[in-house]
Amino acid sequence: MLYRISFEFRLTRLVPWMDDGIDFYSHVETVRAKVEAAEAIEEVRAVTNRSQSSLTLEFTIEAGHHQLAEERSLDLVRSCIETAGARHFGMSQRGPSLTSSAGASPGMETPVWHRRRILIGVAA
Repeated sequence: MLYRISFEFRLTRLVPWMDDGIDFYSHVETVRAKVEAAEAIEEVRAVTNRSQSSLTLEFTIEAGHHQLAEERSLDLVRSCIETAGARHFGMSQRGPSLTSSAGASPGMETPVWHRRRILIGVAA
């Protein structure tokens, strides 16, 4: 079955993004491309608003059921963020680690993805 996944994030770092935002958009594109390269993933798009430090990452994933789609998408996005040299908050599925961070070593220019919410629905 195909599921449509939509992650909403706040994307920050300690050092402000450059005025033209090329570093912001380049980083988002790196993560988006990594998600798109994964097996069983289709229709990946990222919608950004740098002035509000927000982005939505949407894609279609093939999975046997809703819970598996959620687990696979969390694992995939978490891995893509980490391999792009960033950190993340809220990417665990349950427990106290929901508020803990993981990923690249902290630094002034390390991007940090704060998960706001995830929406999952059956793709039409």
